[in-house]
Amino acid sequence: MLKKIDDMNYYELLEVSYRATPQEIHKAYERVRKIYDPNSIALYSLFSPEETEKIRQRVEDAYRTLIYDENRRDYDRTLRDIPPLPETPQPELRYQQRPLAAPQRTPRMAEPTVPAAEPRAEEPQQQQVPAQPPMPAAAQPAPADITEFSGSVLKMMREQRGLSIRSVADTTKLSTRFIEGIEEENYKKLPARPYIRGFLVLYARTIGYESDRIVSDYMKRFDAAMNPPKK
Repeated sequence: MLKKIDDMNYYELLEVSYRATPQEIHKAYERVRKIYDPNSIALYSLFSPEETEKIRQRVEDAYRTLIYDENRRDYDRTLRDIPPLPETPQPELRYQQRPLAAPQRTPRMAEPTVPAAEPRAEEPQQQQVPAQPPMPAAAQPAPADITEFSGSVLKMMREQRGLSIRSVADTTKLSTRFIEGIEEENYKKLPARPYIRGFLVLYARTIGYESDRIVSDYMKRFDAAMNPPKK
């Protein structure tokens, strides 16, 4: 059963392992912060501005706690079944103080006279324009001949548009891990259910289709996989 955001610990919120390095924590923080950006289309209609701000504040608290070793060790002690982060031993400085040698005076030589160089006109530098991700295509109704929009069907539709996973990730501001999770129906790679709906809306718009049928079909498959009928 998927956890609610309020029930997640800081590692789960940032989606990192309990032994993640500071570099991995910082990278995860940058990615999660983009997901919960107030201007993100994925959060539109899912959360109120107050709820979004509360989530963002919890992400900030998680980052400030896990990025510093001392704060992280204190936090780990509050978790169950998590071995505390080992303290980093401080290197022992061993040296012998050497006597200072008496300074020696060097005879001062006359500096040669160098003629002043004529000022050169600075050449204009060419400004490099960063590559922009492709803009989403105009939304069209989902193909009527498709009976069910599964992850493999979404992958086929993306490839027919000539879009790579990286280009979809750059346009939607989602990680490639989430795009792959949607197409593979690997729900372990995906966050809580409300966010999957938002991600599907972004995905559908990026590949140029209206999202209603796509979201409806996909979420039915998700619910069936996560809540199989009891025998």
